[in-house]
Amino acid sequence: MADSLQNRRDFRKLVIYSITGGFLIIAALSLIWGLRDLILPSIVGALAAYLCRPLLRIMKRKGLSHSLSILVLFCIFVGSITLLTKQIQSIIPDDEGKLVLRIRTQYKLNVKYRDFMGLNKDPRKGNFFYQMLGNEVQPTFDKLNNSIMFDPGERINFEYFASKAKEGSLLVDKYYNYYLANITADQKRLGKNFIKQKAMEHKQELADQKDEGGILAAIGGIISLWLAAPFVFLFLLVDEGEIKKNLVYLVPNKYFEMILTMIDNVDEAIGNYLRGTLTECGLVGLTFTVCLFLIGIEFQFALLIGLIAGLANAIPFLGPAIGMIVGMSYALIAEEISPIIPMVTVDNMIIWVLVTVGIAQGLDNAVFQPIVLGSAVSLHPLVVIIGVMGGSILLGFAGMLFAIPAIVIFKVLFVTFFEQMKAYRII
Repeated sequence: MADSLQNRRDFRKLVIYSITGGFLIIAALSLIWGLRDLILPSIVGALAAYLCRPLLRIMKRKGLSHSLSILVLFCIFVGSITLLTKQIQSIIPDDEGKLVLRIRTQYKLNVKYRDFMGLNKDPRKGNFFYQMLGNEVQPTFDKLNNSIMFDPGERINFEYFASKAKEGSLLVDKYYNYYLANITADQKRLGKNFIKQKAMEHKQELADQKDEGGILAAIGGIISLWLAAPFVFLFLLVDEGEIKKNLVYLVPNKYFEMILTMIDNVDEAIGNYLRGTLTECGLVGLTFTVCLFLIGIEFQFALLIGLIAGLANAIPFLGPAIGMIVGMSYALIAEEISPIIPMVTVDNMIIWVLVTVGIAQGLDNAVFQPIVLGSAVSLHPLVVIIGVMGGSILLGFAGMLFAIPAIVIFKVLFVTFFEQMKAYRII
């Protein structure tokens, strides 16, 4: 009789725990999905705190108090983010520079396309490539042109900047002629009514921005989201194992060592992955920067492209492609370069950008990954591809960036769980 009551009690306990656990998991997943915009800033803050924990231990061993060590690390974190933001802002062109950049891009794009297709010699027939690919490529090329052409408001702004520019400046002598050439090309491509059409689209865009609160509201929203990063960084550094203790407290005593082993293995896997990936990305970015500088790209732009390529390298298979696209985009609009390598010219610069990508990718595959990253991520390439694509579908860029670390953590948890279950003779 007593055994029967105990069995019923155990069954009720199992049912209640299962229902409660399932409800909490569903609620947690729903909350995470609702607050998914906070995922990337929070993860950045958490990763920074994780990387700073060894520094925190070193500072405490040197005699600094726990509170003072946290304050120093927090100031370094905020100062680094502020400095990096200012450096990026100094590289990004202002309003006039952005307009000039788009004019140069559209002009150079049209020139390169017409040269490649032989449309300068024979506008109707073109060359062999145009006859073979023109019908397929032309619609895509027209869409690209439409995406970067000026709307009426931007034309007014550029003409205002041109009217204020000094005589003899590049804006007056060169880029304004590019601007007129672009307008002529747009008229040939879209007809005389294209200005009226773009004006109507511009009015609609302004109305949409007004309904959505405008650009300032959007920027304010982004800034408020990224305020989460320093707070997460601070609170995780302040934590002295309370989170770990609370997790272990939920586990029965007989499984205490098993859970601690799982936590330690996950901690080691995250540490290996982060240290290896950050070092690898830094080396790839440095390789891009040095090579691009050697082929004549200005140092500030070489540094920016290298930074983008290095950060993008954290996403498997996508990093080299992003670095190539950004580098080739700059090579497309380059006009005057001062290469250290004598064979580089403006006309063949795109080829040298491809060489740069090849060098960076070759060093990454042959040196950086085997030596620096090692076996921190031993995943099948198919798992990596599906993980990156699935992360992109679910959470966009943040999902792509953190898909592989999530898979690594899940793999370690899964393998350790079954190893410990066998060790404790549960299965």
